[in-house]
Amino acid sequence: MKSKAHFNPKSLTWLISLVVMIVLCVGVIFGSKALYDFANRKYNEPVDIDFTIASTTDIDISSMNADTYGVTSAKEAYDESGNLVAYIIEGTTIGYNTSVPIEMSTIISADGTLVCGIDILHQEETEYLGVRIEESSFKDQFTGRYLPVVISGGSEKGSGIDAIARSTVSSQAVVDGVNNAQNFVTANFAVSEDAE
Repeated sequence: MKSKAHFNPKSLTWLISLVVMIVLCVGVIFGSKALYDFANRKYNEPVDIDFTIASTTDIDISSMNADTYGVTSAKEAYDESGNLVAYIIEGTTIGYNTSVPIEMSTIISADGTLVCGIDILHQEETEYLGVRIEESSFKDQFTGRYLPVVISGGSEKGSGIDAIARSTVSSQAVVDGVNNAQNFVTANFAVSEDAE
């Protein structure tokens, strides 16, 4: 005679096991998110820039392999007391219009960890779309952000920048230009151990 497994509806063991498994799964999900947010908290919000640039000095970049980073010129930036506070890096990056590079300027903190501001010097991106990289609503997102910067919504580690709707190629080009400026600073100038 074959015996069948007998289910006793009065037994609560299965229900208790199910509840414990659900609680553990929820704990793992929320715990992982909390650990990720804690590890990346410096990328979540911009910080205040606590200096003003009073003067600049040109840097001779002829021996610094600047072409590798798309860099065309560099300057040291000093505060009122004569302290080196940042580097102003001008360079090019390729956006949607591949025949005319975007020319931009990026201010990187002296320790190489922070974007202090960006400006678009020249661009010929698509009308009504890519040209919006010049708008303050896009450029201001970079100020006070820890490097690297990334387009929001991806899985990459870094400070999230919201891409311009229907202009992700132009937006990504600016993000790449900022990261190239940081890589140039990191490769050529002394930076703190906190720089990543």
